[in-house]
Amino acid sequence: MALIDCPNGADFEFGILIQKKNIFVSENGRLPSGSEVTKAIRKYNNQDILGVYGERAYHTFAAALSPDAAEPKGFKRIPYRNLFVTGPVVYAASTARAALLLDWLQHTKYCASCGSRLHLSVTETALECPQCRRIWYPVLAPCIIVLISKGEQILLARHVQHISDIYTCIAGFIEAGETAEEAVAREIREEVGLTVKNIRYRGSQGWPYPNQLMLAFRAEYVSGDITVQKEELSEAAWFTRDALPPIPLPGSAAYDLICGDWY
Repeated sequence: MALIDCPNGADFEFGILIQKKNIFVSENGRLPSGSEVTKAIRKYNNQDILGVYGERAYHTFAAALSPDAAEPKGFKRIPYRNLFVTGPVVYAASTARAALLLDWLQHTKYCASCGSRLHLSVTETALECPQCRRIWYPVLAPCIIVLISKGEQILLARHVQHISDIYTCIAGFIEAGETAEEAVAREIREEVGLTVKNIRYRGSQGWPYPNQLMLAFRAEYVSGDITVQKEELSEAAWFTRDALPPIPLPGSAAYDLICGDWY
């Protein structure tokens, strides 16, 4: 599944055009074709285009615009998070992959070992150094997200970095050397001061902000009183399902844990 360094997406079914955390779709909400995105980016200079690639295995031509570039005409800009809620699964998957790969290509131009300019591999999704022959792969940041239950109650928290009043699950990055289950127990202990048991994997989701892989778990309360880690959370509390606070929208791992397919 090698990436192709090509400026023309005429042969690709899907065209993905990204700017910051937004994607440009047609007026009726569908993903444009590769031809449509190719036509749009021809109007920009090189400084406005942060990256371009084609990928035949996913039928996708993708490009990223700089934050200062003008919006292309004939498209509608939406947060690509919205595609996880309203779009077909193939749209969400293609967008998540494109966002991750475009960010990786933008920030991985030179070999960290010898400083040479990297080139796309012709055999796999990777960058190769022509000088020292090292191969560099896209970087994933594995995270856990966990819903804790205590009888008929579930624990939800409001994160400091969230502007809205959304309550969601406990989440955090897996540290070096940890198993996912160890990360679940540690994050719960650090953020709310509780111990848990019966940690069970429920599913996963690519989360391109910019390169996270969310691993979703359920866990059962054992002991402790809620003690909020103030650097991470503004509030945490137990709720029943008939009296939930505002929660994340469908299409997110948190929603699937709280009241979706992963409950």
